[in-house]
Amino acid sequence: MTDFDAPHSSPVSFGVVKQILQYFGLTPDNRDPLITPSLRLFYPLDDQLAAFVRAGAISLTDAATSAEQIRFFQQRRADRHHVKVSELIASTHGPVTIRIGNCSAIDTPSRAFLQLAAAVAGWTVTYTEEPTGAVPASPSAAETRLLDAVHERRIRAEADLVWRSAFEYVNVGDAWTGVNLGRRLAAVEPSARVWNLLALSFAMLNESENAQFYYDKWAADGDDVDEIRALYGKSMLYARHHPDGLRDLDECARILDSAYAIIQRLDPATRAEDTMVFDEVFNRNGYALVLYRRGEVDEALALLENGIGRLTQTGEKVAIHRSVLIYNLAQCHKQLGRIDDAIATYQRLLDVDPFMPEYHLESAKCLAAADRYDEAVAACRTAIDLDRTLPVAWTLLGLYLGESEHFADAAAAYERAAALDPAHRPVRIDAAYYWILAEEVEKASAALDSVPTDRLADSEFERYASLLAEVHLRRGDDELAVETLTSALKRLPDSTTLRENRAVLAPA
Repeated sequence: MTDFDAPHSSPVSFGVVKQILQYFGLTPDNRDPLITPSLRLFYPLDDQLAAFVRAGAISLTDAATSAEQIRFFQQRRADRHHVKVSELIASTHGPVTIRIGNCSAIDTPSRAFLQLAAAVAGWTVTYTEEPTGAVPASPSAAETRLLDAVHERRIRAEADLVWRSAFEYVNVGDAWTGVNLGRRLAAVEPSARVWNLLALSFAMLNESENAQFYYDKWAADGDDVDEIRALYGKSMLYARHHPDGLRDLDECARILDSAYAIIQRLDPATRAEDTMVFDEVFNRNGYALVLYRRGEVDEALALLENGIGRLTQTGEKVAIHRSVLIYNLAQCHKQLGRIDDAIATYQRLLDVDPFMPEYHLESAKCLAAADRYDEAVAACRTAIDLDRTLPVAWTLLGLYLGESEHFADAAAAYERAAALDPAHRPVRIDAAYYWILAEEVEKASAALDSVPTDRLADSEFERYASLLAEVHLRRGDDELAVETLTSALKRLPDSTTLRENRAVLAPA
């Protein structure tokens, strides 16, 4: 067992995780291209690491600097990095058994890392309130300078450094540090740029009400460009990110039109600048989402095509963001049932950004809709080659392998999806289904045994019980199969499926 102590209060996240990484030799000096993109989450201030990652074969989203970024990582992206790093350590060093002292001081993202390391990579992690006396990690020179700069006696003079550093953390997906630094800055500099930082950080953490508060402050305290950008961010809360009950498509449209009116009042020279063309195009991209949701898909298509054309005429740093609009264009074709056009548009998108695994998965869905399952399987495998930690990639691979009647391979893909996302219970039921079709009854039984039935939705439980009965039936135990269905009917007495299955086995 190896001991580590969670550091006491610090604005920078992943304190105990960086101790663990350093112990296992995963430092910013690492140049393994398979792991360096994940290491950036923990070492965002290392310029050489950032340059190495951006020079590699990565998606446009991952290659963007903090000044160029338009997509911001959500929790699931951080989770993927956690899985990659923890699995690498386990595969390189064998079983990992660690103890964390000062456990009440563990920061939120460090705790998420440790939970995934245990659930997915098989680490054994124990916790104690007492310090273990472990040697703390050595912060980098850049992190040391930042920690000095946020001291209450220095932060006012060092506000530029703190603000720039905060956006480096946000750039890689560490919004927790973004919030911590933003709050400290707000105490000495209540400005538009600080509200911008806090709005983005809270949006990344899915704290949409807090995000809206800071979007409103950003719009109120900034200039016209600030207001345009803040209103766009706020509109997307109403369209996508607010919880049920707060989402409002009409309010989203109203906010977008308010921002567009400001754009139209700008002088022609300002409006013609590449950055303002970008803001205008993305405002109308947001409105295309409104039209799409209202069922006015052809009108959305026209807006998107116009936006793609305008971005293509800008400099490359702005033009690369047309990938977002091309993705939305493909979604519109798919919604209209124009599957061939959607497939062609996804190919157009992959020509622009071939290293985004999610794009390959969306292409796979369209290929499958056209009954081109072999190509859909190939697209899923390409996505997995780009990122092996995506549960949805393994789930789709399993689905399309199953449609191609490669039942054992389909079941194995679902098993991998379940291992990567232990909380997603239906994939274990899917694995059992395909193990049965592959005539691997014991593997099907093992998959079902791992399902916590008390947490299943009714439809999931119905399917689980039917498959469990099928397992018993294939073992030759008809009586136990009937008992399984009878027991399930006590929970779901109105289930036609369970009743009919029991009637087949035990006719009245």
